Amino acid sequence: MPAAESVASASPSAPAVVEAKVKPLEKGGARAASSQRGMVSSEEENATRVGADILAAGGNAIDAAVAVGYALSVTHHSAGSLGGGGFMIVRLANGGTFAIDYRERAPAAATVAANEKQLAKGAHGYASSPVPGVVAGLNLARDRFGSMPLKDLIAPAVRLARDGHVYSKRQALVLSWFWERMHDPTLRAILGRKRALSAGERVKQPSLAKTLEAIASQGNDGFYRGDVAEKIAKAHKRHGGFVTVEDLAGYRAEVREPLAVDYRGYRVLTMPPPSMGGIALVSILLARANVPGTPPPADSVESLHLFVEASRRAYADRRAVGADPAAIDRKALERLLDARYYAERKPPIDVHKATPSSAVIPIQDAPAPVESSDTTHFSVVDAQGNAVSCTTTLSAAFGAWVAVPETGVILSNAMGGFSPSGVNALAPNKRMASSMTPTIIVAGKQVVGVLGSPGGDTIPSTVSQVVLNLIDHRMTIDRAIDTGRVHHQYKPDELRTEKDRAPAAAVVARLKALGHSVKPNAVALGNVNGIVFDAATHTAYGFADQRKGGLALGPTPKP
Repeated sequence: MPAAESVASASPSAPAVVEAKVKPLEKGGARAASSQRGMVSSEEENATRVGADILAAGGNAIDAAVAVGYALSVTHHSAGSLGGGGFMIVRLANGGTFAIDYRERAPAAATVAANEKQLAKGAHGYASSPVPGVVAGLNLARDRFGSMPLKDLIAPAVRLARDGHVYSKRQALVLSWFWERMHDPTLRAILGRKRALSAGERVKQPSLAKTLEAIASQGNDGFYRGDVAEKIAKAHKRHGGFVTVEDLAGYRAEVREPLAVDYRGYRVLTMPPPSMGGIALVSILLARANVPGTPPPADSVESLHLFVEASRRAYADRRAVGADPAAIDRKALERLLDARYYAERKPPIDVHKATPSSAVIPIQDAPAPVESSDTTHFSVVDAQGNAVSCTTTLSAAFGAWVAVPETGVILSNAMGGFSPSGVNALAPNKRMASSMTPTIIVAGKQVVGVLGSPGGDTIPSTVSQVVLNLIDHRMTIDRAIDTGRVHHQYKPDELRTEKDRAPAAAVVARLKALGHSVKPNAVALGNVNGIVFDAATHTAYGFADQRKGGLALGPTPKP
């Protein structure tokens, strides 16, 4: 297991943003869970309990994360299936830091014309589905950094699928929004047959249990080769999709160098391309650090204005590097990692007024991909200080709205993550861009914070605001997550607020006077699952965002 930290960092010749002595993050929080044996925070209660049980059994944070990932494939149908993809940041207690890229890939036979056609038809069905990455990504994490046998980490998911689990209120609500539009008989058989599942009903998935057992006994070959792979390819061929047994056999998850930025004495580690979320987070923090003076109070006009102006520019520039790493201009990426760029960028942030997005010239005005907000994130820390931040997705809620017969696998519709042209244009075997932004905060050599969020385009701004709440505004983890958020993504030129957590009326009025177009929105911005870790006492404080619900839990000691 490598010991040295490996990250792509902001230029060492950049203006200093590192304080001489860093304060620890605030501990505790009235609504935060706490434990000296580790912590798991996820959107789905069963998955959280699975991870906590693995920690209690002696597994490390990576073991627990792998178990959570497989459990979500059973219990979180709208985002957690084996048919999707995701990103994971792993930070080891010895200082090693790694980004695991298991984003889906385009099939070899896919074309831009075919993809535009399926997008025009609604972006669902087998033609919308790429080669899945979840199994390869979770198994790579376990192989490289885990300590327990794979079969032990998948066993809880097998039990949940075989014996059943109680359908949650949140999943039932989300399912009710889409049920009438989902017509695939295999998917409907999983989710209710003649009517959608209701909260409190027990769901059994014997086909998925068999698929999970195959993976437990055969590893990647239990999914990417043999019976399961043949069933996936057969269903694609029958229904106009493009994934073949060769595509599946050729898929690999990749270990990449995380992006890193030094911000007020902390080191913030996040996902590199094909994430365009990680670079947006880095850009926001570097732009914010370039503004002199003490950070203004949270939720003040000054604080929100500075954040929005940094975010506006970050979302403009991220398009240049939001793509498969093989396709991007490395110099453009290096430019966005150099703090000097933010000191020299034109037009500069004006502390007295909003800059119209039309005046913000991006590095490369590439088309933006279409992204859904339906994703899920979980965070894990163990007592030794190993940590995992993982965001995984089916792209849209319930993905492609199809499930592969006799496998229980719901497929993603992530082919919509490609742009019609530019660096993120579709090509055979290429990975599509994503805004997923799993993030870990380090002080010295110790993990102090783990977080991430679903939310499509809103993910980078959501994660950025929680990082700022923790570092600049000295909030506890529950306050940092629960506080209202705003969003600006360059285009459209509007500042979105959360209806239930909107800034004060006087603050909104002043933001409008500065030139911001404020748009209240009933939809919540993100759903953060986060942990603060105190290495001195080995105490973890976890909080699950209640915008969608979830559970943060430490392991219960075994009798």
